[in-house]
Amino acid sequence: MNDTKPTADGVLATAVNIIAAPGEAFRAIGHKPTILAPLCAIIVANAAVLLTYYGEVDVLWLVETGMQASSEELSEEQREAAARAMGNLSPMVLGSVAAVSVAVFMTLWLFLNSAYLAGISLLSNDGFRLRAWMSMICWCTLPLIFGFAASLVNIFLSDATFMRADRLNPLSFSNLLDLDSAGSGSMRQSMLGTDLTAVWAMALGVYGYRTWTRRSLLVSALIVLAPAILVFGSIAWFTSG
Repeated sequence: MNDTKPTADGVLATAVNIIAAPGEAFRAIGHKPTILAPLCAIIVANAAVLLTYYGEVDVLWLVETGMQASSEELSEEQREAAARAMGNLSPMVLGSVAAVSVAVFMTLWLFLNSAYLAGISLLSNDGFRLRAWMSMICWCTLPLIFGFAASLVNIFLSDATFMRADRLNPLSFSNLLDLDSAGSGSMRQSMLGTDLTAVWAMALGVYGYRTWTRRSLLVSALIVLAPAILVFGSIAWFTSG
């Protein structure tokens, strides 16, 4: 595998092809795996949404509603005190903390998925290593930028003062189907919070895996989607009853 540093033109071509011609993109990624470009693009786009959102929303209201939803074991006085303490933080600080937290979680999730696929490759001896899988997984998440862009437009065009975080993305199933996930269980909230670009990213992952390994569509889908199925299954198991 060629370790030559990719040029800016090569990165731009891959970005265009992952949307318009994914087969070409995956061939380029297999030849010259790149990680930082797609990963930084996703992190920066998500940070832009969170910082803009926290700059527009009523922070005290947001914290209070969040405490009410997630801290049922606390008394009303305890929730109000905790909400006031967090509400004293500036929107920029809260937005920065949220952006960094999501960036860390997203990077860890992508790495774990890549390590899982690298482990499968080691067992099947298909010749692809961790760097290649990390590159593919990161590039497959690039369509999420469309969801972040839609969220930014939604913030700018709507009054976000009392907008819940789960209503940010107009491409999420909760918004597209006009369903309210407030007060729902964790499994329902996770499902409704998923948006079309996330489905697109998962489909790209399946297609990329199939392109590289030449396995069937069914086997590729089962292998690539296994971590997501495991996560959603665990949420459903631990929150049932």
